[in-house]
Amino acid sequence: MAKVIVLNGVSSAGKSSLARAIQHQARSTILHVEMDKFISFLPDGHELRPEWFRLEKTKVAGRELPRIRNGDRGAQLLKVMRGFVAQAADAGLDLVVDEVCEAIEIADYRRRLRGCELYVAKVFAPIDIIETRERERGDRLVGLARGQAEYLHAGIEYDHEIDTSKATPEKLTKELLDRLAW
Repeated sequence: MAKVIVLNGVSSAGKSSLARAIQHQARSTILHVEMDKFISFLPDGHELRPEWFRLEKTKVAGRELPRIRNGDRGAQLLKVMRGFVAQAADAGLDLVVDEVCEAIEIADYRRRLRGCELYVAKVFAPIDIIETRERERGDRLVGLARGQAEYLHAGIEYDHEIDTSKATPEKLTKELLDRLAW
């Protein structure tokens, strides 16, 4: 039976760092499936075309912040990604998935991965720390995470919550893998 960890959190929460640490510390070979990699399949400049992903503005606590919404084609691309995850798990491959998704997508993972050992984790940190990460990375839309934090986790029942401000990815991964007995 395949093992799948879905790491869900806002932009710059620390999902990719955790996923890489999980790959290095796990006793088995674990594939890292990144939402950003699937989006990078698009030609440069196409990712923010409205049919793929729309960049909008939203008001949060009186501030105007960026928000990315899935267009029809973008929603299909991410559905294909979830299908890939399910097919890989059906083939017996262990995976860690690095995602920014809402309750409907988590429900889709749970439905598709019923025969697997699935573990869904909320990855978060205080918003001021995440915003510092956004600025320091230089490749993120500053304010995107604050906007995502307002809605992303609504209606999702997580198996575990990981605060990436509390320890290094390596220490957090050790605790997670010990908890899972992987």
